[in-house]
Amino acid sequence: MSRTIDKADWHPASWQSRPAAQQASYPDQAALDRAVSDLSRLPPIVTSWEVDGLRDLIAKAQRGEAFVLQGGDCAETFDECTSENIVAKL
Repeated sequence: MSRTIDKADWHPASWQSRPAAQQASYPDQAALDRAVSDLSRLPPIVTSWEVDGLRDLIAKAQRGEAFVLQGGDCAETFDECTSENIVAKL
């Protein structure tokens, strides 16, 4: 059953208060805390202006004014996930 989330209720850690139907078991809480801390310091996967731009481009494709070609690097390590590396790939 899906639950509608009010935008006012959302924040980066709000997922932690939601029930998880299929949650992995993490026996080492300290390691989990370190991993969450490491991930919290990484840059966002996409920016808000990139989302807005993509929305506009997809609308153009929907109107038949453009087409969508998807590609990307989905095999980078967390160490490679820096703003500098992302910009260099773009």
